[in-house]
Amino acid sequence: MNNKRQVGLSLEILFTILFITAVAMFLISLIAFNVMEQFALKGKTEGLKSVIKTFETAYYKSGDISEGIKFLEDTLERGAWGIVADDRKRVVFTTLNNDHQINTTDPLILEVMRTGDTILELEGFNIPPIKFHEAIKIVSPIKGKSRKGVILIYQPLSSLRENILSGQQQVSIWIILFLLIIAFLGFYILSRRIVKPVRELIFATEQIAKGEFPQNMDIGNVRELNQLSSALNTMHLQIEQSKGMLKENIDALERSNRVIKSTQKELIASEKFASLGKLSAGVAHEIGNPLSAIAGYVDVLNKTTDLSQDDKKRFLNNIKNEVSRIDRIIKTLLDYARAKEPQINQVNLNDIIFNAVNILETQGIFNNIDFKMHLDENLTTIDADAHQVSQVIINLLLNAVDAVEQNGKIVVSSLIDSEGKVEVSVKDSGIGIPKENLDKIFDPFFTTKEPGKGTGLGLSVSARIVQNFGGDISVESNKGAGSIFRIKFAK
Repeated sequence: MNNKRQVGLSLEILFTILFITAVAMFLISLIAFNVMEQFALKGKTEGLKSVIKTFETAYYKSGDISEGIKFLEDTLERGAWGIVADDRKRVVFTTLNNDHQINTTDPLILEVMRTGDTILELEGFNIPPIKFHEAIKIVSPIKGKSRKGVILIYQPLSSLRENILSGQQQVSIWIILFLLIIAFLGFYILSRRIVKPVRELIFATEQIAKGEFPQNMDIGNVRELNQLSSALNTMHLQIEQSKGMLKENIDALERSNRVIKSTQKELIASEKFASLGKLSAGVAHEIGNPLSAIAGYVDVLNKTTDLSQDDKKRFLNNIKNEVSRIDRIIKTLLDYARAKEPQINQVNLNDIIFNAVNILETQGIFNNIDFKMHLDENLTTIDADAHQVSQVIINLLLNAVDAVEQNGKIVVSSLIDSEGKVEVSVKDSGIGIPKENLDKIFDPFFTTKEPGKGTGLGLSVSARIVQNFGGDISVESNKGAGSIFRIKFAK
């Protein structure tokens, strides 16, 4: 959620409209005032020219300068002053008090005498678009009967400024009134035509999030809002279609996952049966030895009639021990073969290795093989299913037995590596694996054994079991130099 201060859509649009309107009105009024001032200045100028023309015609040509001066003082606005000059004298007139200082040597008088052109000058400052004129000065040539002269009139524009200021105040009041009217009407119109439909659309989006789409929404006649409503409806339909397709895909994935899990269980069971097949070959041999001993003891007991009670007791104890040996071999094999549901618990890999080795030793798998174990006593536990991990260890040991010849060497080790992972390795001195087969060794149905001696699923199933418990399995091997299979589990 955004923590910034938020305003409603109607207020945001209204403020924007008012701002644009206010700026527009200000610029329009500024232009209007400038135009009005130009017209006013033009009127003032034309009025002064008319006064000068009247003075020239009625008074200067007749030589009645004093009456002309009186005419000027009565005609001009308060604050005006002027100079009537010719080549003989200069007469100053003013509507101000006597202490007002007037420059009788204005250079414009000499300029007009020299050129004979009328000069108009505005005093004040001009910083576009703002203009402020304090006074207007006009210098014009005049003609009498026998002489030529120049008249300078300086007219303050205070009355003009007062009129313009009054106009500005009135326009400002009207602008404020217009803005208030626009604000009230705009808020009302926006609330009905824009804000209300937008709120309807917001409600629609909230309903879409719940999986529904409201019908009969009143969003007015604004084309864009109707297009947005249509787009939301289309999006809702597409979402519903996508949800349906997604549900179908999820169901299909769940079915596929169940099939994969079932297949995986079948593969694990199949590989276990393959291991049992290898173990069963040793069972016959291991059971054959105690059976032969039992048969010998029974034969002695049947044929010998003069045995003492101590000898009979000793023979019977030997028979019992051999039967116990057979029972232990069969129970160990049955316990490994029994189907069990996976149970993930904290297990110690050393215990699993001991149990796996015990199963194989009771079947005579390591006969004529130099077998050793180097197990770290400080090994930490991992989360896994002991029965499935035992199947992996047995499979690796059986592969090692197949790879070595008589008097070969197999070493099982456990340790904690530099990354803190629990590692189990099975090292053999067998024939090794060619480099071109190392990348394929864990692929399903890949085997280098002769037909009938391997399914090609052992290492693939073992890799899958290890990965299911968050571990990884790898191999290092060179042809003729043996192999090392490593299993690593995170603690």
